[in-house]
Formats: sequence, C-alpha cells, structure tokens
Amino acid sequence: MAKRDYKTVSEWKKAYRDKAKLMNDRGYRELQPKEFYRAIFPEGSLQSREHDGKGNIIATQIRPSGKGRTKQWVIDDSLDMLDKVIGDSFGLIPPLSFYGKTHTKGNAHQLFAMAIDIDYVGLQQLKNMLKQFGNGVQLCPTFLVSSGKGVHLYYLLKEPVELYANREKLLSALKEDFIRRHWNDTSSIRPDNPDITGVYQGFRCVGSLSKFGEGYPVRAWQLCDSSYTLEEIKASMPLCKIDLSPLYQKPPKKQGKHTLEEAKELYPEWYQSKIVEGKPLKKTWTCNTALYEWWKGKMGGEVKVGGRYFSIMALCAYGLKCGVPEKQIRQDAYGFLERLDSLTEDEDNHFTREDVKDALKALKADNKLLSTMASREWIEKQTKVPIPPNKRNGRKQAIHVKYMNNQRAFKVEMGECTNGGRPEMSKIVEEWRKAHPDGRKADCIRETGLSKPTVYKWWK
Repeated sequence: MAKRDYKTVSEWKKAYRDKAKLMNDRGYRELQPKEFYRAIFPEGSLQSREHDGKGNIIATQIRPSGKGRTKQWVIDDSLDMLDKVIGDSFGLIPPLSFYGKTHTKGNAHQLFAMAIDIDYVGLQQLKNMLKQFGNGVQLCPTFLVSSGKGVHLYYLLKEPVELYANREKLLSALKEDFIRRHWNDTSSIRPDNPDITGVYQGFRCVGSLSKFGEGYPVRAWQLCDSSYTLEEIKASMPLCKIDLSPLYQKPPKKQGKHTLEEAKELYPEWYQSKIVEGKPLKKTWTCNTALYEWWKGKMGGEVKVGGRYFSIMALCAYGLKCGVPEKQIRQDAYGFLERLDSLTEDEDNHFTREDVKDALKALKADNKLLSTMASREWIEKQTKVPIPPNKRNGRKQAIHVKYMNNQRAFKVEMGECTNGGRPEMSKIVEEWRKAHPDGRKADCIRETGLSKPTVYKWWK
C-alpha cells in the first residue's frame, strides 16, 4: 500500500481526527492534562509550597513576533500553575524539573521521562507504530501524545536521572540514537530528516493547542503501565554502542572557594599571574574572518529546513571565533531571514524574526563558550550542511602538525610571515605608538586587543 502524503492543512486536520478516533477505538485511556503531568511528576517529586528544595516544572509560553513577550511559569508540586498553559496557543513543557525560575540547562535538575518527537505521522504511520509497540519490534512508550502532525512518545523513567553537566553529552547521544530508531519510513511520511533534539527540549503541553489552533488540542493516551531504566532503553536498540557507565560516576567536586588573601597564600603563582599581572583567565584565539564569510556563503545556498535555527547559532559561533562584533552578527543574521523563510515547505512552519531572535541568544549564553562548543561535527549535524574535515593526505595528526610547522618556518625564513602567522606583539605596540604619539597605554590596550601585561611589557 502506497503511503498517504498529506499536503494540505485540511488533510492533516482530518488525519488528526482519524488518529484520535483510532486511539479511542482501540481502548487506550485518554489522560486529562493534570492527570498526565501528575503521572510524569508523581506527587512529592516537585517543590512544595513550603519550599523544600526540590525542583519545579518550567512551562514556556511562546508568542508570535510582535504579539507579546514569551513567558515562563514556575509549576510546583500542586500543579496549579498548569492552568496558565492549558488551552494556550503555544505552551511548552519538558519532562524534567529545574531549580530557579528559568528553563536553562544550568538550572536543569532531574529527568523524569525520555520523550521523543516523531513528525509527519499520518493514520497509517500511527497504525504501524502501534503494531510495532505490540509485537516488541519497538519499545512501547508509557504515553503517546498527539501534537498535530506528529506524536510525542514518553518513556517514563523508573527513577529520575540527575542532570549533572557531565552527563549531558551521553544523554543527548542516547536520545539521538533513540530518535533515529523510531523515526523511520514506517513511522513518518518524511523519514529522511529526523528532528534531533537535546535532553532539555520542551514539548507542546498536553491540553494546549496544536498548530491547527482552536478545536485541535494536544491530547495524551496511556499505552502501557511500564516505566524504564536508561539501560532498558539502550537494550531496545541492538546496534546502540553507547557506554552508560559514566552515568554512575560521581561528578567532579567543585574546588572550594577562598578569599583573595587566602588564595594569595595558597596559590602564589596564580595570584601573581591573574591578579598582579592581570593575565586573562582563559586563553583564546581569533580566527581569520574568512571563516565567518565562508559560513555566510553556506547559509546562502546549502541550509535546509530542519537546520535553519542552528545555522543562525553557527553564525554566532563563527562570529565569536573570528572576533566579529555582535552588532554585525545580529545584522547578518536578520539579513538571512528572507532567504531562510523562503525554504518553508509547510505554511505552519515559517521561519520568523522570533526564531532569529531566539537563536541569537547564543551570543550571550554561557559566557560565549558556544564558540568553543560548536565543533565542526556539531555544526554539521545540527545544520545538515556537509563540512568535510581538513585533509591531512594520509598523515597522522602528529606528523601533519610537524609538517605544517616546517611549512610555517620556511615562510618565516622567506620573510612571508612571522613565526605563528601573526605580527610580533612588540611590533604591534611600536606601530600603534608611532600612529598615536600622545596615546595612553589604556587606549592601546582597547584598540589593539592586546592584554595589559603585553602592552606594558613593550611600552618603551
């Protein structure tokens, strides 16, 4: 039987109704919103009104550009504040708890369920999934949520998983494998571009509206009574090679805090270097702006639907690596808006100014560590733009480094560049002083970007 390819909104709305009828006809119990979230977050698992130190749910209300600000609601163990997003046009709730009042990974506390999103699920695709859940081909989710065109599969965890920072990479890798196993040509009309999301991803709130609007709420059904461990989720994927043992290693302890006077006695070298001489805490380097311009070229021709948001984040990463001013990065990002929106395949999935604005938050996040986190592999995977690695022509890395160093030394000998490929610090200071005979050290530091100790060292 050929797959049904739903093309119009009216066809997808009919599929939404047909899928709900199928779930009810097969006897699956539908859960009301608060009943669903009570099952995900059992009573006593969230902070009480007495503020007992536990985490909270953070619900996010998204507003279209120009129609109000995005809001975040703190939902404690009473679940009373769920009413703020039930019935809302676009409310998101991740299956995890947070400390604090904002949905940030730094505030993430515990993961209560592994949830994945399968998009473009028609009636036949839902039938295929239910059959595979029943015969054991795929691990049966505890809950299935109809979100509009797609479904969300929730695998309730037997015990919440602590979201230490050192666990993020491993949990994201496990979730990616799980998504790729479930998002295939039997479960989705468009199997080739699975939406890979991280562990902190929010999902449309049960009881809020789907993309289809009024009369088409997000609905949830219970498929089984099972809950799972991460080992059982991994075991459901025969080809999964992820090592879960690091999950059971204690996170490294943070170094104790000391007063400045104590630090001076305990760490004299650090004190001399960082406090007295003012050397930066972290060593950084600046890439040639050609790298930034190269990525702009990629955005102009190779980015596709599914990678648009992350292409803006990558623009931020390359801009930070290349020392491009934030104002210029923002201007360039909005300059790509029309091009990225022109790629839209579905009328309810336009790329908007709000999407650009949200992606540009990367410029402020985590003290700009994005510039080092965004590796070639990460950018390639998230943006779906091929980025071949630099060729070593068969040489091992150590041999290749030696080869490149010899090449650089030869260029120095020929007078093409100074060793290291950049002007000597003394030359920079000397040239600046020639151009500014009455200039101050502070001005030189600001205009050249050199560190204070470097300018003071070569100020003759």
